[in-house]
Amino acid sequence: MKTKIIVLLLVLSAVLLSGCVGEEQPAPEPEENVTEEETVTPEETVTEEETVTEEETEIPEETVTEEETETPEENVTEEEAETPAPIRTTPYTIRLENYRATPSSLDIKQGEIVAWINFQDRIFTLVSEEGLFENTNLVYRRSFAYTFNETGTYTFTVIGQPKMTVTIDVTEP
Repeated sequence: MKTKIIVLLLVLSAVLLSGCVGEEQPAPEPEENVTEEETVTPEETVTEEETVTEEETEIPEETVTEEETETPEENVTEEEAETPAPIRTTPYTIRLENYRATPSSLDIKQGEIVAWINFQDRIFTLVSEEGLFENTNLVYRRSFAYTFNETGTYTFTVIGQPKMTVTIDVTEP
């Protein structure tokens, strides 16, 4: 019994001492009976303000010739004028929960990523009907992502779950 108490006291004292040891310096204690003459306050140093002349504040004007302002016209067709929508860098997410896949269909662009995430406490097997990847097991709170590099319509199912079918249409960007 005594050894347990001694060990406990040693552990407690080690914890207390480890909190006290550090690079922090304790705050200075206020001095007692200090008179105004003994306290020293630093004097403020006053610097002369800089004077700025008008010459320093003026911005020089640039002279532009007609040659510099003219830009040659480019032949732009309507196809080139249309800028394609940027490819999404964050993956689309398909949630597998309550024995359903949400959303059940997606329209994406070539090069975009789709991730399937299992939010159910069981293992699901994801199948690509077109054979894009091998059958993939998804355990609880795990995901599987796939980048669609080819255009087309793709169907994905979960083995034994008819309501977990997803159709993905991939178009050119």
